[in-house]
Amino acid sequence: MFEINWSDEAKNVYYETLEYWSFRNKSDLYSEKIIEEVENMELLIAKNPSIGIKINFKGSRKVKVLKYFSLIYLINANNVEILSFWDNRRDPENLDIK
Repeated sequence: MFEINWSDEAKNVYYETLEYWSFRNKSDLYSEKIIEEVENMELLIAKNPSIGIKINFKGSRKVKVLKYFSLIYLINANNVEILSFWDNRRDPENLDIK
């Protein structure tokens, strides 16, 4: 099983997204749903890193989390690095991961 590591940028976007939805909805329910789905997807990726579709960005892969979000990740020798927590409503041309 592969270890999952998050880039600082991906973590920041993820936490900002959770905070946004908690504030917007005046409830943590949707944020908790996002957390649950991300954790489930992390387990699937750890067991089978090739589960995501290949995308044309630095050899990375993408898996959908709920309707509006995706995890963009890179498979390394012993681990998987989450590069981005992506809002699928954004223009993919703006994907710029450092």
